[in-house]
Amino acid sequence: MADSLNAATKYVATHRPDSLGWGPAEGLGPDIVEGVRRIKAKGGPDLIVWGSSTLTPALLEHGLADEVLLLVFPVLLGTGKRFFSDGAPPREVALVVTKAASSGVVISTYRPSGPLRTGSFERRRGVSATLSQALEPKRGQDNQ
Repeated sequence: MADSLNAATKYVATHRPDSLGWGPAEGLGPDIVEGVRRIKAKGGPDLIVWGSSTLTPALLEHGLADEVLLLVFPVLLGTGKRFFSDGAPPREVALVVTKAASSGVVISTYRPSGPLRTGSFERRRGVSATLSQALEPKRGQDNQ
């Protein structure tokens, strides 16, 4: 697996294209969104963005991210970097699949599903619930 990753072309968002001499790498150019559009138009293997809180929201905003994988590790740090940078517009995503590794890492795959809709707890398939209904304990359950 390492050999195939090392041999794959890496597309890099950088202001210093002269720093790309470390392997098969190509700069995305000064307009990163257009650079990603150009690469996606060529076809080929999936593009993977690894851990960018600024690039990922830009790709979502311009319809260039097909999936978002969120890996949650069973560690509580109390502080840390936000998933997305300030100013990223709110978006909805639809859960595709969730898997749990034996280590406790939860891997959830989401697909973008448009701008954030607010104002209701209505489910997409027509079933609705109010906040009080969602939080109310089921009849017969103890409130412990």
